[in-house]
Amino acid sequence: MFDINTYKKETKLRDGTKVLLRPMVSQDQNALYEFFKSVPKEDVKYLRDDVSSRLLVEKWAKNLNYEKTLPILALKDNAIIGDATINRRRSGWKYHLGTVRVFVHKDYRNVGLGHTMIDELADIAYKLEIEKLIVEIPDLETGAINAFTKAGFNRVAVIPNMVKDRENMPVDVVVMMKDIRPAHDDAYDYDF
Repeated sequence: MFDINTYKKETKLRDGTKVLLRPMVSQDQNALYEFFKSVPKEDVKYLRDDVSSRLLVEKWAKNLNYEKTLPILALKDNAIIGDATINRRRSGWKYHLGTVRVFVHKDYRNVGLGHTMIDELADIAYKLEIEKLIVEIPDLETGAINAFTKAGFNRVAVIPNMVKDRENMPVDVVVMMKDIRPAHDDAYDYDF
């Protein structure tokens, strides 16, 4: 049985940087706010949430529920350099799905951190018995699309003008998916 509360993993990036991956805890609130405060303005406009809001980050830290949202942080020398989450429902027709989001500090892009975090989310999803992972990426974020493609995600749809950036401009969204576990079709008893 996989226990997320004891999960920690040390890894090395392509440039030799040592990184610790672990779940976010409430004490990470200030460090996570500092991490998001350093996000360049051009990146912020494509993020789903207003990460510049200290109140939002405080809310995330106070309301941690790994059953619903599992945030995994990448740390170098106790500073957050990457943030990834698996969001899931515990019931309903999407209970077997996990929606992922990954954000990597600009100084740690192109050294394998994004790919490492995506692979780690897939491994954790497998251990949590999630069957499919889904990611929605603004069509302008080619680096992120390439990272998810290299990690085995397939483009399943492009939805025109699905979202609006912080400047109220419409943006197409690429939907990508990765099978983690086979569907349990044999579990159904068909009686025709």
